[in-house]
Amino acid sequence: MKKRVWSNLCVLFVLASLGFSSCKDDGGSQAAPYDANKPVAITDFTPKEGGGNTRLVIYGENFGTDASLVKVTIGGKEAKIINVAGNSLYCIVPGKCYKGDVRLSVGKDSQVQTAVADEKFVYARQMVVSTLCGYMNDKGEFDVKDGPFNDCGGFANPTWLSFDPKNSRYLYLAQDNEKPMRMFDLQEKQVYTVLPSGSNGMDRMRTITWTADGDTMIVANDQGAEERVNNSYLVRNGFGKDAFKNPQTLQIGKQCNGSAVHPINHELYYNSFGMGEVFKFDYWKNKNYNTAEKLYNIQDRDWEFNMQIHPTGNYAYIVVVNQHYIMRTDYNWKKKTFGTPYLVCGKPKENGWEDKVGDKARLSTPYQGVFVKNKQYEKEKREDIYDFYFCERGNQCIRMLTPEGSVTTFAGRGSLGVNSDAHGYINGSLRKEARFHDPAALAYDETNDVFYVGDIGNHRIRKIALEEGDEVVTGENN
Repeated sequence: MKKRVWSNLCVLFVLASLGFSSCKDDGGSQAAPYDANKPVAITDFTPKEGGGNTRLVIYGENFGTDASLVKVTIGGKEAKIINVAGNSLYCIVPGKCYKGDVRLSVGKDSQVQTAVADEKFVYARQMVVSTLCGYMNDKGEFDVKDGPFNDCGGFANPTWLSFDPKNSRYLYLAQDNEKPMRMFDLQEKQVYTVLPSGSNGMDRMRTITWTADGDTMIVANDQGAEERVNNSYLVRNGFGKDAFKNPQTLQIGKQCNGSAVHPINHELYYNSFGMGEVFKFDYWKNKNYNTAEKLYNIQDRDWEFNMQIHPTGNYAYIVVVNQHYIMRTDYNWKKKTFGTPYLVCGKPKENGWEDKVGDKARLSTPYQGVFVKNKQYEKEKREDIYDFYFCERGNQCIRMLTPEGSVTTFAGRGSLGVNSDAHGYINGSLRKEARFHDPAALAYDETNDVFYVGDIGNHRIRKIALEEGDEVVTGENN
């Protein structure tokens, strides 16, 4: 027991200093250089399981002190060695080493000796960021074209993603600034243009929402200060690239950059950002598109914002994009309407990046978000079992907001070893490696536990899922 306690203390020293030449090995002797006349052996390693980038310490005999003479592979993939100290060494588990056999070689040329651990490292697949489709060259140039995922060009302004509620094989993309609506067939791995810019006056498609039955798509359209088509609807005609055509006018107004349908009572809620107004339009009762009811003004005018409603309909988040905060508005089931909003996280007019609670957290240009069921909350039988994940363009990351108002960073801002920038285009582990550039759009496939991200600056659609197949785990991916 004393020997293992000393060993564990030694490991802690290793993790703190990234070197343990002064730490004694299990035998109590000072670390000695490799001796080609003595056998090399692996006696133990810790931890026994983990994912890529797990810090692993291997114990044994005659490892030496020269890391350049030592090679470790796990599941056939080479591990990065941090330091070696006689009868122990410290390394980093590589990604996707599924087979798990731990093999160590010491020496060079004819003096190489190899040892294999009796146990296997149990590799746990981890969530990683990869690229679904899209391309941009080193000069920032890209084509815009339909086609297979590996040859569909780039995406000019991917700002809002939404699944067909009746078939998650089809993922729709709205793009701002006179760009068309695209659709991804995730089964056939094809990209299609399904709605040209300018259709029914829609040249700034901002958000996509759906009627409760899933048979009608509603698209918000920012027409600036003119009284024109704010929301258009498209009735389903099957599935796939031709399912939604011929947009019709649902509501007329101005400066709308967000709309959402209540999942239970079906009312449409939308905004007019110039005066910070929020409107309610009961399209099931009112056939006249000029009969919307103004509910209230949010505290900031002339700033973009959108509303995203909780799956239960109990409340909605109002994401105030350019003023860097999120409010909550609770639903009054008797009156069938949303009440006055109040601050949930961030501080108006103060941008930054701080993972904290409520108004102590700092955000920077939050955009689209999705509600994701938390299995732990279900086990605990909490009243609210959803977290809210959202993109942040200014912070180059995906954040998570709990029902209690706690904000943490989920993915992005990694690869500090490359440079100090928060933005970039790097695939890999969520926090240590992955980078985004102006992520705005976000969709979540609950069945497969997969996120899709519209990455504006990289002109790509990124993917966050468990690593498998040919998913990129480390490094840049062009």
